Amino acid sequence: MANNEFGSGSSTMGNEGVSGSTFGSAAGRVEEQAKKYGEKVEEQATKYGQKVEEQAAKYGQKAVEAIDAGRTSAASGLGNAAAGLHARADELPGGETVSGFAHQTAEKLNATAGYLRDHDVADIASEMKDFVKAHPTQAIIGAVVIGFLAGRAARS
Repeated sequence: MANNEFGSGSSTMGNEGVSGSTFGSAAGRVEEQAKKYGEKVEEQATKYGQKVEEQAAKYGQKAVEAIDAGRTSAASGLGNAAAGLHARADELPGGETVSGFAHQTAEKLNATAGYLRDHDVADIASEMKDFVKAHPTQAIIGAVVIGFLAGRAARS
């Protein structure tokens, strides 16, 4: 044994009569139990994770259904607005220029209504994502304008 500042010789530190194999087997049992508990915890976490995923999917589906219902309603509203604008375009003051502009606007509204009817939420989201990637400046300007208009509408 090596000498140290506390003296030389061996120290048993209260472990008289206990062999190294006893400590080894006890440590092995503790390790085995810890591993079993760890596996149980992992199993429970996986089970709860799956439940959370299922609930998220359910709520996501409900949100998509709600948006789809709003999409259909919005398409009908745009179609009705386009029809009303077409019907009254020739009666607007300002002559042919204003009338032509009103008809063009009604056509755009009709096209938008058709787009909303023909595309589901996933298609619209994908196309918006592609547009934003291709035209980030225009997308930001559009978002600001829509936010401003939505704010004005909410205040009235």
